[in-house]
Amino acid sequence: MDWNKMIYSLGDFFWWAFEGLEVLGNPFNYFIMVVGISMLIWWVLQLMKASAATKDNPTAE
Repeated sequence: MDWNKMIYSLGDFFWWAFEGLEVLGNPFNYFIMVVGISMLIWWVLQLMKASAATKDNPTAE
C-alpha cells in the first residue's frame, strides 16, 4: 500500500464518520458552543477562587 492510497483511505473514513453531523445542523453547533463557554466560565471561576485563596497565604515565593 502506498502513502497516497493510505492518506485517501483515511480521508474517506473521516468523511464517512463525520457525515452524520450534517444531519444535526446548527443546533448541535450551538449546543457545543454553550458547553464550551460554560466550561470556560467554570474554569475562570476556579482560577479566581484559587487566586483569592493564595493572596493571604502565598506559597510560591
